[in-house]
Amino acid sequence: MVRWKERKVTIYGLGRSGLAAAEYLSRRHADLYVSDSSPEKSVKEETLTRLKQIGCRYEFGEHSLEAIRFAETYIVSPGIPPYADVIQMSRNTGRDVISDIELASRETEVPIIAITGTNGKSTTTALTSHLLETSGFRAPVCGNIGVPILSLLDDKLDYLVAEVSSFQLEYSPTFAPYISVWLNLTPDHIDWHRGLDNYIEAKRQMFKHQHLKQFAVLNMDDSVVAATATIAEVFPFSQESELDESVQGAYVSDGFICARRGLVDSVILSVKELPIKGKHNVENALAAISVATLVGCPVEKIVAGLKSFQGLEHRMEYVGTVDGIAFYNDSKATNTVSAIKALESFPREQVVLIAGGKDKGTSLSEFAQVVRKTANAVILIGEASNRFETELRNWGVQNIYPVATMDAAVKLGLQLNQGPVLLSPACASFDMFKDYEDRGRVFKDIVRARLKEVAQKN
Repeated sequence: MVRWKERKVTIYGLGRSGLAAAEYLSRRHADLYVSDSSPEKSVKEETLTRLKQIGCRYEFGEHSLEAIRFAETYIVSPGIPPYADVIQMSRNTGRDVISDIELASRETEVPIIAITGTNGKSTTTALTSHLLETSGFRAPVCGNIGVPILSLLDDKLDYLVAEVSSFQLEYSPTFAPYISVWLNLTPDHIDWHRGLDNYIEAKRQMFKHQHLKQFAVLNMDDSVVAATATIAEVFPFSQESELDESVQGAYVSDGFICARRGLVDSVILSVKELPIKGKHNVENALAAISVATLVGCPVEKIVAGLKSFQGLEHRMEYVGTVDGIAFYNDSKATNTVSAIKALESFPREQVVLIAGGKDKGTSLSEFAQVVRKTANAVILIGEASNRFETELRNWGVQNIYPVATMDAAVKLGLQLNQGPVLLSPACASFDMFKDYEDRGRVFKDIVRARLKEVAQKN
């Protein structure tokens, strides 16, 4: 642990993690300089008040040379890419340029369980925490899921269950969690990392630094993940293979989720008993069960935790049924891979899909093929509508309806009456909404308003 008293630290970025870093280091009497490129008028008054209470230097609208020259250590917001001038100049000083996750790992003796992957991180992080806490451990969620890890370091905990992004791992040169989990890998954030290889390398960072007495939970169904090198003890999971009898891990056998530790097999529960919907959530459950098994949770507690877990807001979230039509909010699906997994969660019925938003420019070919098989109709919103409609029609999708607003999309979904209505946009939200959470809540508010209208008529 570093002696922070009067040590000069520059914090780049004033999001939740940056503010938590400032408050944590202020309590340790570090000399702080907070630098954010956003204009001051866009900063919430509450945030400015907290900065003033900390009593540190701060600047808005740029990252100045003064902020760079000031520091002995730099804490970086995950939003700032490594090729940005401010990062290049900071790294050229030869001083530490690190994430809040890296800082936390150096500061705490609480074992960290770190969960990464292109898709499913938030659900798996929340489920892992739920399983551990059902078993009596104090193991809160933190990290990229919304609660900054540094805000929890002063609490008495058994484990920290952290969702970690490739952005954070880029700035985590020695991060070695007690248990590292990698769910899957599909192309995403390629612009930020400037290439798929760099994206993969960022994900592999934490496995490289692990020790012999630590654990790596890896998805054997993903060839990139399965090939990850580490000296930690590997605990594999798979829903495609039962694993060799001599190999410990979590797997699916004859429709049942099982776990093997110390060559002792335990049947956990039937896949059909999982309350969270979809094949991708079987993958998430296997990963969470792997962690729970490694930390010694009793099987009966794991089962109880799985059955009582209700999933997360905006992840395949059931909203309600209006005039016999069920509505699902999957606003967190900001890329095509997530949307495909949502569509495949309805194997026995076809859906009316609401998609679109701010286009990420990725290939739509696989998405279009899945839509053709799984959707009766597609309602498109947002900037991406034109490209999505063109690509979908090229792949033979027929019933496509561009609309201007979310309200119009919900209304049309009711009028079509062709199956459950699924909001799974496959796009970012920034063209029409503040973020994916705002998009999901607007969708839910509209659906619930329709529910009230129906109730009043009856």
